[in-house]
Amino acid sequence: MFGMGFFELVVIVVVAIIFLGPEKFPQAMLDLARFFRAVKKSLNEAKESLDKEIHMEELKKEALEYQEFFKQQAKPLGDLKQELENIPQMPEVQDLQKSMESIAKSNPLESLNAPKKEEKTEEVEKPKVSLEKTPKSSLDA
Repeated sequence: MFGMGFFELVVIVVVAIIFLGPEKFPQAMLDLARFFRAVKKSLNEAKESLDKEIHMEELKKEALEYQEFFKQQAKPLGDLKQELENIPQMPEVQDLQKSMESIAKSNPLESLNAPKKEEKTEEVEKPKVSLEKTPKSSLDA
């Protein structure tokens, strides 16, 4: 401990007993232990605070890296969005839309596919078939 051996510690304790006397020595040792405990606690708190600060800095740095990464990844998507917005303005698409509209207007099959308002579908009663009995055929009789 602190580069001192057992013999040096014994010498310090003997000098302390002689200097303080047997009455004050136990109380002095308790006060010394409290002091070292308080110093140790303060050092641990400072170390924890420093570790938290370092960790917070690392988290901030990592968050900024992710933010930059997402900005770089979002740039091509913005370009794609602009391209998709420009598709309806392309002459080929406009020609295709006009062709589809003219075909839809002149389609003779459209009148066949349209539902007729006057027709009502009647429900046909399904024949009842029993699986328990076999039907008698005219050949058996």
